[in-house]
Amino acid sequence: MFLQNISKFISNYRYEQATIESITTVKAAFLDFFGVTYRGIEENASKIALNTIVEIFQNNDNSNLKSTVIGTRYKTDVLNAAFVNGVAAHVLELDDGHRGAQIHLGAVIFPTALAISESYDLTGKEFLEGVMVGYEVGILLGKIVNPEHRNRGFHTTATIGTFVAGVVASKLLKLDDEQILNTLGLCGTQAAGLLESDHGGSMGKSLHAGKAVYNGILSAYLARNGFTGSETIFEGKEGFLKTMVYNEDYNIEEFSFENALKDVGNVRVRDIYFKKYPFCRHLHSSIDTALKLKASIGEEYDHIENVAIKTYSVAAEHDNFNPKNVEELKQSLPYAVAIALVVGEVSVDGINQLIEYGLLDNYSTVDTVNSIKRLVNNMVILSDDKLNELYPNKRPSNVIIKLDKNFRNGVFQNITLLPQGDFENPFQLRDLIDKFKALNPHYDINNLTVIDSLEEYSMKYVVRKLNG
Repeated sequence: MFLQNISKFISNYRYEQATIESITTVKAAFLDFFGVTYRGIEENASKIALNTIVEIFQNNDNSNLKSTVIGTRYKTDVLNAAFVNGVAAHVLELDDGHRGAQIHLGAVIFPTALAISESYDLTGKEFLEGVMVGYEVGILLGKIVNPEHRNRGFHTTATIGTFVAGVVASKLLKLDDEQILNTLGLCGTQAAGLLESDHGGSMGKSLHAGKAVYNGILSAYLARNGFTGSETIFEGKEGFLKTMVYNEDYNIEEFSFENALKDVGNVRVRDIYFKKYPFCRHLHSSIDTALKLKASIGEEYDHIENVAIKTYSVAAEHDNFNPKNVEELKQSLPYAVAIALVVGEVSVDGINQLIEYGLLDNYSTVDTVNSIKRLVNNMVILSDDKLNELYPNKRPSNVIIKLDKNFRNGVFQNITLLPQGDFENPFQLRDLIDKFKALNPHYDINNLTVIDSLEEYSMKYVVRKLNG
């Protein structure tokens, strides 16, 4: 059985198997996660999630197992701390992901690992073991089910993310093979999350990460206590692959699990990407390209007559020309490019200021906002067949701007094949530090040095140190 092999890998995995490159990558991912989540707790969705947990559980919070809600002084039980941290990790649209697996992994893995590791006072080495198996299995499963799963309207961070949280939790709770198998079976029947939440301008997208974490941890605790799950939940006749990936096209006899399992333990964690801009990852190549063009035209953006964006179809589908809230804005390709061309940077604080100035309103007295809106109204988005052929191995975008006769009277264009932050176009550690500082300007950056030697400390100490 497929999940039996996965279960054996999880239980047998040891820290010593990880390469130096993988350990370095997950430490960088942990730093990035913490910075994004520390700031993310300030967002409305995170505050609502935390206040709801307090409202429901404030009189029942007597457990000796306490975990920290990052960026606060609040401690609660393992399940609820992990849930809120999952929401906060994903809400800014700045968390790491994997191109081929089409999943945001850090927002699921680290809330799960931190909650359990802190409450049980596990070592940094044990914490890293749980994180590593989470990335390994998450990338493997995501690559198996995509792009078909995503194309059917499922949000992989929510669905496969539930399995991933179960993987991490079962490893850190030291479950045996049978218990891990039951955990994964229970995860599969709880896996849920629709892309309509992403594109419909709701807070549901960040809920996906929190619920994946919650359901994965719950599954592991249930399995530890003897609750059973289907061992064929992934490949069975009415399982995950049949109902949520391939439908009538799926035939278990034809599916090569042997080939898929050859990658178990050999996944390159280094291939995860890090995000620079608080927009959907599919928009980042267009933003990078627009910023290159901005370097050429400087502050003369009012001389742009029109803008054409040629990109792959998934990115082109993010064509909301009239976002009504910040959640819709983060999925809007027209606004992402217009902001880049006018402002010259794309940051959380910058976007919040633009919203304050009327970016999402029908009327504004601020020239910068009106210039952005004018560009949006003179923009066309095109799905390009040649660029579409490059996806998903590349995420290309060609941005073309036409200038008026008073300024060069010409056409400027540029193309980006892969956005910044992918392995082939990587960030350096200093870039992640700069991102952290930009998100959290008052945070004592010296606290982050504990991550360098994570293996030497208990996770209670690590969380206390990082959380200030």
